[in-house]
Amino acid sequence: MYKKILVAFDGSKPSVHALKHGADLAKIVDSELVTVLHINQDLPLQEPVLNIDLEKLIDEEDQKLLSPAVQFLSKSNVGYEVHTFHGDPSNIITSYAEREHYDVIIRGNTGKGVIKEALLGSVSHKVAHSADCPVIL
Repeated sequence: MYKKILVAFDGSKPSVHALKHGADLAKIVDSELVTVLHINQDLPLQEPVLNIDLEKLIDEEDQKLLSPAVQFLSKSNVGYEVHTFHGDPSNIITSYAEREHYDVIIRGNTGKGVIKEALLGSVSHKVAHSADCPVIL
């Protein structure tokens, strides 16, 4: 049924819940792989950053954010991998899932509300409407 499960993870409570759900689902349906996908949105800098290795700082922050997810999956006895990308989260999640033939995407919903979602957009909303596979929010 769901041999390959993709979990979008940003370290928030909803994404931790999505990760746990993904691991539980993987055990129930005997999945081959749970992939944790973490995306850093590209943020434009107003001023140049001098004498700071910004990429190194971002990598260190990603390691710190993803460490609990890796520890959890290691203990869960499910096959897993972790990937980090930079860019637009909704586009990366859906294109990665399609390109790598994932059976389901699991994502936590931050619950912005109707007004904020209408004004700002929602990664969950975009993924749910553009993914080629089922999406669990």
